[in-house]
Amino acid sequence: MSPSPVRHPFDLSGKIALVTGSTMGIGEATARVLAQAGAHVVISSRKPEDCERVAAAFREEGLSAEGRACHIGHMDDIAGMAAHLRERRGGLDILVNNAVLSPWRSIDELEPALFTKTVEVNLRGNWYLSREATQLMKLRGGGSIVNIASMAAVHPERMLGLYSTLKTAMLGMSRSFALEYGEHGIRVNTVLPGLIETRLANAYDAPTRARYIAKTPVGRLGQGEDIGHAVLYLASPAASFVTGASLVVDGGITISAV
Repeated sequence: MSPSPVRHPFDLSGKIALVTGSTMGIGEATARVLAQAGAHVVISSRKPEDCERVAAAFREEGLSAEGRACHIGHMDDIAGMAAHLRERRGGLDILVNNAVLSPWRSIDELEPALFTKTVEVNLRGNWYLSREATQLMKLRGGGSIVNIASMAAVHPERMLGLYSTLKTAMLGMSRSFALEYGEHGIRVNTVLPGLIETRLANAYDAPTRARYIAKTPVGRLGQGEDIGHAVLYLASPAASFVTGASLVVDGGITISAV
């Protein structure tokens, strides 16, 4: 009898992955990487038309994807997504919490209504979607949650005080979920991106971007795929003994003394 083929440690064939905020930027790039590794990916953001547009583009590339709108600031949307995954997919294997609000305000300028809205998305939404995901993952014998934080979690940015604060909260959330759900085969980790080519990076003027690149040992800004590949590692069997960890993906900027 010939031996059974050895499964590649980064193979996600048969896995169901939900990536929030995946109609652009880091989320879209991450969803594509997971789909290329064999996962069926649920493309999710606030607008149904954007979700279906990106999912259709994935399918044209020969990837397995569907669009499903979910505003994680709305508890009813979170419940609806969980019901959909339970009924249509039999659970969930991978959750990537990427959706985010990034209010560009000084601490003095941040009004209470925007504070509340941001907390509802960046903390409450990620918390309760993750809690729903753990129940869905139990149906499939375990799973992986990857939270997308930021280097701003440990090195706060001016004008992004609330964003930085809530990204720090995600580090604690990851460790707490990892501790409580590890016995169910559920791993929870965090990726901390540096400056990535996204709309948030475009908020910096050209001289600021140039100074940042000059300080970065690898000599460039990050690309969405750089984060996607880090997520793939943490979501895959290759990281089966990794939980409660934080992976910095910043091109070395935090070790630079320049």
